[in-house]
Amino acid sequence: MINGHQAPDRATSVLSQRVVFTEKVETQNTQTIVANQQNKQVLVEGQFISEKFPSGVAVMGGDIHELTETTVVATAGRALHLIILFEGQLKFGYDDQDYHLQVPEKREMEEEAESHEPVAIIVDLKRRSSFRRYLTKGHVRKLNVVIPHQWFDRQLAHESETESQFHQVFREHLACIDWRVSKTVLNHCQQIFQLSQREDAWQRNLLVESHIIAIISEMVMDICSQRKGEQERESASVVGAYQVEEQRDVRESEAPTFHGKSETSSQYDVLCGAIEYLESYLHTELKLEDVAKQSAMSVSALQRKFKQTFGCTVFEYVRSRRLEKVKEAMSKEQISIGEAAYMAGYNHPSNFITAFKRKFGITPGELSVA
Repeated sequence: MINGHQAPDRATSVLSQRVVFTEKVETQNTQTIVANQQNKQVLVEGQFISEKFPSGVAVMGGDIHELTETTVVATAGRALHLIILFEGQLKFGYDDQDYHLQVPEKREMEEEAESHEPVAIIVDLKRRSSFRRYLTKGHVRKLNVVIPHQWFDRQLAHESETESQFHQVFREHLACIDWRVSKTVLNHCQQIFQLSQREDAWQRNLLVESHIIAIISEMVMDICSQRKGEQERESASVVGAYQVEEQRDVRESEAPTFHGKSETSSQYDVLCGAIEYLESYLHTELKLEDVAKQSAMSVSALQRKFKQTFGCTVFEYVRSRRLEKVKEAMSKEQISIGEAAYMAGYNHPSNFITAFKRKFGITPGELSVA
C-alpha cells in the first residue's frame, strides 16, 4: 500500500481537485469544455482555436473564461511547445516541472494605453509526458503551437549553422527558454484570432497555417540569433573559448540523443493508465496492485518501468505530487503545518517540513510568510 491516510474532508478537497478527461461542447454562440463525468460540470467557455495541419504542426488556444478551480490531466507528445499568453494567467506542468505565466491586468489609468506585452515560453519534450493544466478562474487569451521534432528535419540540415545553433538550445528533455514576442509575431497572432471566426474550415486552415509558419520562422531566427551572440561572447577570450568548447564536448558526449520513438517514450505510453489513475486518486490510500492493473502489468514490472521512465518510484511520484498539491493549497488559504503534513501523507510534521524544504527550497513557514 502506498503511504496514505483516510484523508479528512478538507484534505480530500485539496488533493482531489482534478479532472482526468474533458470534452468540448458547442452551442450557437459559444463553446464549452466540460468534465467528462455524470454531472457534466462546465470548466471553460469561450471561443476556441484548434487547427492541425498536414505537416503535423498544430495550434490550440482561444479567448476563454475558466469557470472553476481544478486540474485537468492529460498527456503531451514529443514536440516543441510554444506557449504565448496575451491576457490572464496560465498554470500548467509537464512531468515534474510546473510553469506559471501571467500578464498584468490593465489598470484604470492605463485604459487609453496599449495592452501589456504578451509573455511566451518554449518547452521541448523529448518524450511523451504527463501534462497538467491548472484552471484558476478568470479570462485567458492564449495560443499554443505544437511542432513535432521531425518538422525541423530538412534537406542539407547537417550543413546549416543555423540548424546547429537551434538544436544546441534544445538538447535536453524539458529544455525551456523565455521568448519575447515581437510586433510582427503579435500581428500574426491577431490574424489567427480573427480567422478563427471564419466559417470555411478549409480556407481557415490554409490561412492559419501560413501565419503559424511565419511565427515559427521568427521564433527560430530569434533563438539562433541569441545563440550566435552567446557564442561570440564566449569566443572573446581565447582561453575561455577553449574551456567552453571542452565543456561543450563533454556535455554533448554525455547528453542522450533522441531519434524516432525512444524506449522511454514507448514505456510512457504503457504507463499512461497508471499515471491517470494516480492523479485521480491522490487523496486516497493507493495500492500498487490497483495501479499496476491500470497498465495491465505486474507490480514488479510497474515498479521497474516507472523507475526507468520517470527516475523515481511510484511511491516517490505520489509523495511529490501530494506535496505540490498541498503547497498550492497553502499559498491560497490558511492551513496549519500539522494539517498540511497530514494532507501530504506524513505522520510527523518534522518529516513533512524536511521533505518540503528539500523539494521547494523553502520551508512551509517561509511559504506562509511570503
